[in-house]
Amino acid sequence: MTMLPRFKRTIVALVIISIQGCASSQLISPQSVEDKVGQIKLGVTTMSEVETIFGTQHRGEDRRWFYNISDTAIEISERKTGRLSGIFPVAPATVATNTRALITVGFTDDGKVNALEVVRFFDPPFINDYWYRIKDGAPDVLEFVMRAAEANDLRVEESYKSVGMLALEDGVSNARMVVKLENQALHITSTNPHDRVTTEYRVFTKQERAFINKISTADFLW
Repeated sequence: MTMLPRFKRTIVALVIISIQGCASSQLISPQSVEDKVGQIKLGVTTMSEVETIFGTQHRGEDRRWFYNISDTAIEISERKTGRLSGIFPVAPATVATNTRALITVGFTDDGKVNALEVVRFFDPPFINDYWYRIKDGAPDVLEFVMRAAEANDLRVEESYKSVGMLALEDGVSNARMVVKLENQALHITSTNPHDRVTTEYRVFTKQERAFINKISTADFLW
């Protein structure tokens, strides 16, 4: 094997040290997502606090932010020209690999959180959560939810309206949703037990998205 001259080996070593100091890879754990999500309080948490929790790198508009929580890895590019072409990297870069969660945060006009959507991509069963702040004096919210469910082929398996709860299922598989209304907040938990490559997963995900879109644009939300 051809040995590099001493000064070139020194350069390579210095660059490797630089890489270790400037970039790093990370694997997102389910618990790390839950720790961040648990800090968000509807009607209380502010925009600046959300940036402290999830970071300033987000997409979206002033009142709706989107975060892609992903595993990361170090990617190294090489010089394309010059005497030392191909010998050492120009600079390391941290790049996203596997998406582990998609976080959507909605805000009121005064910058308080009024909606939080958490879509997870770890292992089956895939559990997603949706929280929405409800206006004071809103009409029968659970009745609206039931109609939205039926419109998207979701069956009301059990109804506990007296205690502010509904259980929904897709009628074909074991995919389910639980709806809870408590303290002016609507909380929907979706459980999709299927592998992501299956047709069942995609079908229920489409149902879920259509159902959530209906709920998230309802007039009774704050």
